Amino acid sequence: ALLKFACAVFLCGSDSVGKMDGKSTKEDIMQALKEESDREFMKDILNSLSTKCFTKCVSKPGERLDKAEQTCLAKCVDRFLDSRAVVFETMQERGSSRD
Repeated sequence: ALLKFACAVFLCGSDSVGKMDGKSTKEDIMQALKEESDREFMKDILNSLSTKCFTKCVSKPGERLDKAEQTCLAKCVDRFLDSRAVVFETMQERGSSRD
């Protein structure tokens, strides 16, 4: 609902936001959209991480993980997060070099 509202305001040029509370309302909407985007991004990373590492490390799902599975999962998570950090830093560098 918030996304539809923000799209209507910013894409259709509605003046209703400006009449409600001026600049702070637009900033509030933009902040809410950023927070929602951040939540979705983190959810996607966790889903991807869970799927990739579980598939790689757990051959026979059961009630408990054995020591080898625990070690594999820990290393997989570390590598996954390290690679995401490198990609994120590279994207930031490329973005800042365009400015």
